[in-house]
Amino acid sequence: MKIIVKMRTQFIYDLLLFHTYSKFSGFMINVSGLGIIITGGLMLGMDKIQLIQALLYVAIGILFLSYTPFTLKRKAMKMIKAPQYQSEIAYGFNEEGIEEEMLGQVNHYSWSQVEKAISTPKDIAFYVGKEEALILPKESFGENFLPTMKLIAENVTRDRIYIR
Repeated sequence: MKIIVKMRTQFIYDLLLFHTYSKFSGFMINVSGLGIIITGGLMLGMDKIQLIQALLYVAIGILFLSYTPFTLKRKAMKMIKAPQYQSEIAYGFNEEGIEEEMLGQVNHYSWSQVEKAISTPKDIAFYVGKEEALILPKESFGENFLPTMKLIAENVTRDRIYIR
């Protein structure tokens, strides 16, 4: 099976969001931002602060909540400018593993090299090294989605598959 990918910012952004918010620190960012907003509301309700101060709490909480997505969006916009994302990338899936063809180079990854396979709302990513992931937008799979997922399930152990 061959899948052709034209990478876009939204696919990289989706993976960056997944990484950030699937960790405890990402969870704590959201809890902290909401905590600031709730604190302002509670203090206003107990007449400890005035309305303008409560609005300041809300503004700070919203800034806190929006900072991470904003910086991740900027990072994705910077990453998409890399040469490997400027042209189409072809991925081939077979019994031996994954073949990646980009910029005239062909890389082969055996199924044993796949450390983890995850899904995000827009992507399927295969981690083939400590800092290397193959990002495939779900929309690129087309009618090959189910056969490819079956191939992955047959060749990658269940403890390394996080695809829902």
